[in-house]
Amino acid sequence: MTTKQIALVALLATGVVACKENKGHSGDSKLKSTDTISTTVMPEGDITVVPFQVDGGGWGFDIKIGPKTRIHQDLIPVILGRKSFATKEDALKVGENMAEKMRTQHTAFPDITRRELLEMHIAGVE
Repeated sequence: MTTKQIALVALLATGVVACKENKGHSGDSKLKSTDTISTTVMPEGDITVVPFQVDGGGWGFDIKIGPKTRIHQDLIPVILGRKSFATKEDALKVGENMAEKMRTQHTAFPDITRRELLEMHIAGVE
């Protein structure tokens, strides 16, 4: 699903819940023009990148939204093979890049390309 499709599904689900809640209060299942539908917007400051050491050597990162881990990345994405990041700094560079995309593009699972990894000079990416 695309980000727009996910957002639409979330909005529709919120509307269904709001309709059901409204029906219980007034007996009328229709939303009125004065009714509001509340949604939760994620504050940008709640996205954090936490580096960690991988068993057997190397580094990875978690991207957390509040206390919940949303992305657990113990391997360098996009490349062939199963390699962890060589340094904590490399893991943080990629993690921060992805977190920034989450903040600005409002996507839960941002894409990263091999070209971006090369531009960041990530060790092990050829």
